[in-house]
Amino acid sequence: MNKKSFLPLILILAVGVFFSFRLIADKNQLDVSSNNTEVNIVPYSLPENETSSKNQVIQQTIMQVLKDGHYSPKEIDDDFSKRVFSKYMEMTDFGKLFFIQSDIDEFKNFETKIDNEIMDGSTKLYDLVSTRIVQRMKEAEGYYKEALEKPLTFNDNDEIELDGKKLNWCKDQAELKARWMKSIKYRTLARYTELKDQQKVTKDKKEKEKSDAQIEIDSRENVKKSMVFYFKRINKISDSDRFATYVNSICHVVDPHTDFFPPKDKQRFDEEMSGSFFGIGAQLQSEEGSCKIKQVITGTPAWKDGRMKVEDIILKVAQGDEEPVDIAGWDIEDIVQIIRGREGSEVRLTVKHLAGDQEVISLRRGKVETESTFAKSAIIKNNGVSIGYILLPEFYAAFNDRNGRRCAEDMAKEIEKLKAENVNGIIVDLRNNGGGSLTDVVEIGGMFIDKGPIVQVKSRDAMAQSLNDRAPGILYDGPLAILINQGSASASEILAAAMQDYKRAIIIGSTSFGKGTVQRVFGLEDFYRGEENLKPQGSIKLTLQKFYRVNGGSTQLKGVTPDIKLPDAFELIDIGERKDDNSLAWDQVAKADYKPYKQSVDFGKLVELSSKRTANNESFKIISQNAARMKQQYDENKYSLNLVKYQEQIKEAKDLSKKLEELDKVKTTTTVLNLKSDKTSIQKDTVSIRRNEEWVKALKKDAYISEATNVILDWMKLEKNNPSSSQVIKSID
Repeated sequence: MNKKSFLPLILILAVGVFFSFRLIADKNQLDVSSNNTEVNIVPYSLPENETSSKNQVIQQTIMQVLKDGHYSPKEIDDDFSKRVFSKYMEMTDFGKLFFIQSDIDEFKNFETKIDNEIMDGSTKLYDLVSTRIVQRMKEAEGYYKEALEKPLTFNDNDEIELDGKKLNWCKDQAELKARWMKSIKYRTLARYTELKDQQKVTKDKKEKEKSDAQIEIDSRENVKKSMVFYFKRINKISDSDRFATYVNSICHVVDPHTDFFPPKDKQRFDEEMSGSFFGIGAQLQSEEGSCKIKQVITGTPAWKDGRMKVEDIILKVAQGDEEPVDIAGWDIEDIVQIIRGREGSEVRLTVKHLAGDQEVISLRRGKVETESTFAKSAIIKNNGVSIGYILLPEFYAAFNDRNGRRCAEDMAKEIEKLKAENVNGIIVDLRNNGGGSLTDVVEIGGMFIDKGPIVQVKSRDAMAQSLNDRAPGILYDGPLAILINQGSASASEILAAAMQDYKRAIIIGSTSFGKGTVQRVFGLEDFYRGEENLKPQGSIKLTLQKFYRVNGGSTQLKGVTPDIKLPDAFELIDIGERKDDNSLAWDQVAKADYKPYKQSVDFGKLVELSSKRTANNESFKIISQNAARMKQQYDENKYSLNLVKYQEQIKEAKDLSKKLEELDKVKTTTTVLNLKSDKTSIQKDTVSIRRNEEWVKALKKDAYISEATNVILDWMKLEKNNPSSSQVIKSID
């Protein structure tokens, strides 16, 4: 993980978490997916002469799927009910800013009855909580407005806790109102501090200085605007969205990676997996309630049309000949959803240009590919030696498009391009790669070995089976290093573990995430026999299997331990699978029929040389020194509402950020070059040129990539000193 990866967390720590009204499970973590797994699920159908709501049918269909199809279904009893209740309260009001203790006491009448509700097809708890949260949100609107009516002072010694898990429920409305006052005061203080800092800059430019009183007024006005937008968003939350929260509280107690997707969220998941979607090709950003064009992507409908420019504001959106919808104050995700749509369909955008004039721009939706998702490569020059570098951000695959891009095909192309430039080794970067297609990871693993198992997969009540690379020959047989960190999960762990077990590659970095389960997405309609008016119901991403290393061990919970462990700013923070109590357990199966490769060098010697080098590496010293401070800031969610004390806390966060920025100043001997075959695509427009320059600059400063190149150099030197070695892979034991 490079320095740029640290900064978002630091910003989060500095600002804190104000609200966490969660609608659905976080899907930033992609999962290994298999479309070939057979399941035997008995479809759900309503008993004769019974009627149910759509929510009840969704709940019962999901429970049927969990019972018959999940790898390790939980017993639906009082203990299960208690865990669902706790998860549901957390997902609905994490910050404890809406419900009061009497609400929770009333809800607790269902704490041990959710299992009975599930069995009976009832949704009484959900109906009660859903009605109450709408009521409490309306009341909260009044609290924030009242809190912002009068000037705020920041000279007392009060403080605020931002971690909802550490808070108790407010005992009554008065206490809840006081909590809102603290929350609004905290947000205003944060904004006040920002404006004061900005004024220091403008003062140097001799611009007119504002009084503290005026800055306080501006701060409250700014917070008021953000709260208006926030409440507009949560007031638009539909019943189906709220019900998704309830259903996912059930799914996540079964395991963290089983998710229910309402229809619109399934589309979003497919786009994440494929790296492409149908839209206009404009990246959007929210700015004080306005939707601005951040970038127009080359080759897309918006780019070809030419009228839409960066900084233009989208005012309205219309579908074909329909009436336009005013999107002022809308959440960006909602705007994106109505702009995207079926390929070839028309969308009309009312746009306000920088000059102030407005124009209606009609576009036909087309395929948009997010290049940041796809594999790309560069050449690292170190001491005159060329080493190939491949970044693979995700194991992407367009499951619903035969002509869509697949990471295995792209990886093969990148390897061939590097071989054409005569590289002496290859580094595959899987840091922060959350996983993806199971089929593709098996195929990629096969590019580095000559046939054999890549991973073992075990279904419910079945023996483990090996998924083998069956293609003869090796696409690349030279020195190979794989970079991983805590963000490397699922398919990333399969590839790293397989190459480690075969002794085909040396693994470098920090211990991976620890996700050893396999999911597949099903449409719920496939398992429901009933009235058409109760469709569509959405989809479920279901845990069907566990995967195991070829040596028989599981990556579940334990992850992959690198051969060469490097310092990591997050090494004291557990962000992996282990932190979730509902995760499936670690276990192991029999070893697969595989034979490790006999390398021409001793990996133990590579570890020894790297350890000596990194002990004196200035970048890694900075990272190690800041690991404890990062852990402290991660755990500490309490902030002072006193201006002086708050500024001291923010200064500590900024000091840590500055320490990490010192990594930019550390000199390296690394030179990064683009591949000759990539020059045309890189130089096709100014956006591509700028993006490439930024990427190359980041690679040059990345201490982990620099050390990986040093390891490859060590490998080559040791091999050169081994007179019996004529190639990297000598033989098979």
